[in-house]
Amino acid sequence: MDIEKYYQYTAVSSLNASLISCIPIILLTFVFIGIHSSFTYFLLILPFLFYSIASFTHYYIQKKKGRKTVEVMIPGKVKSILETKTTVLTFLPAPSLRLGIYTGEGTKVGEIRDMKFSAIRWYLPYFLDSLYAKSYGFYNTNNELQYSFTIKKDVIEIRNKAKHPISEIKECPTSKKSVKLFYYSEKCIVMRKSMTYTDYHFEREEGAELAQIKKGWMPKNWTTRLRDSNFPLLTIDHHASDKEIIHIYAIITKIFAYTNH
Repeated sequence: MDIEKYYQYTAVSSLNASLISCIPIILLTFVFIGIHSSFTYFLLILPFLFYSIASFTHYYIQKKKGRKTVEVMIPGKVKSILETKTTVLTFLPAPSLRLGIYTGEGTKVGEIRDMKFSAIRWYLPYFLDSLYAKSYGFYNTNNELQYSFTIKKDVIEIRNKAKHPISEIKECPTSKKSVKLFYYSEKCIVMRKSMTYTDYHFEREEGAELAQIKKGWMPKNWTTRLRDSNFPLLTIDHHASDKEIIHIYAIITKIFAYTNH
């Protein structure tokens, strides 16, 4: 799914949300016609009306972005997700996470998503759904499972595609809310959040930068295809090993879970 399909998918999701929110408006209309209570009716439908209008507006904007993106898409060679050091992160509706990973050309190189999409999870509030362990698949550009990340409170277990455990990350808080430590094997990744909690910096234990996530810093030549300047931009150190990159993506999975629940 290239970036134009992402815009198409989000547009359709917004249109469905707009139409579904009209159902209670119609039902309440029939109820209050019978009891002649116009003021109460107005107060009750107001939230649904605002949501429907907002969703339809979002549908129109996303559809327009998708149409413009198709006009400038340039086919290119698809790299491996572990070889692509600068990527854009997108989010689609999911029980807890469906994170798309794209190049600057708008080509999808991978995805991290819930491995179980049970219907009831779509309706569970965050505090209930987050009570039990969840597994996320790390897929390549061909939608083939490469790794899985199982999150149990402060522990992330990483398994390969044969479902064999290969690593475990332990999250440890510090005296500063903006700094967290992630230990695996005998190594440590230090994560620092910006004051606005929109940017993240990942460092090796000795202080060398390993990766960073920034919002609102889209390269200008990417904006013809990626039309949301607030997409998170992930930049990974070119000297990072495959093992370090996999661990970075596992940590990102924990950070961004429930972004579009």
